[in-house]
Amino acid sequence: MAELFHRPTAPASIGSRRLIHFSALCRPARFACLPALLLAACAQNPPPGSPAAVGVTHDDAAPGPVYSLFHRALPTPEGKTAVLQLHGQGAQIFRCETQPTGRHWVYRLPEADLADSAGTVVVHHGANLSFEHVDGSRLLGEIADHVPSPVENALPWLLLNTRAYGKGALAGITQVQRIDTVGGMPPAGCDGAQLGQVLRVPFTADFVFFR
Repeated sequence: MAELFHRPTAPASIGSRRLIHFSALCRPARFACLPALLLAACAQNPPPGSPAAVGVTHDDAAPGPVYSLFHRALPTPEGKTAVLQLHGQGAQIFRCETQPTGRHWVYRLPEADLADSAGTVVVHHGANLSFEHVDGSRLLGEIADHVPSPVENALPWLLLNTRAYGKGALAGITQVQRIDTVGGMPPAGCDGAQLGQVLRVPFTADFVFFR
């Protein structure tokens, strides 16, 4: 889990790698390629998601072509249908702890409310990657896969395998994607004065539920 919150060095250099890549392609006519370069860069960061209608695919939220040069896409569950998409807003909670590599903000749990397209909060997202619907149905999740976010300093996109409990909107849900993340990443480290302190880092994300 900890590696999901460590900032890799590679993404920080993507901008320079992107320029090198496109300049190599464009040496015969550098200025003719400038519009294509700008369009590709603009396609990088999808807007943090507007809730989608049930059964509607979310290909429009996919990262742009430059991101795809360096990262694989988050898998979509095979043979499953997206039946619900909610927009989440809340915080990722960390605690300053001493690790073998030094003092770090160690992930503890998420805490967020998930709203439908009308803005009504219908699900609470909490400890153990849980989702609890207002109708009493709930899920417990575990991370099956993850990819870096195309947005700088944002939480990774996740694919969760889930176990469903109770009758209601979440009954039969087997996978959840967390996509279109903004925020949620802690600072690189903490110091002795912060040891034992709790840090709440605001984030937003879209959650897509598959059955």
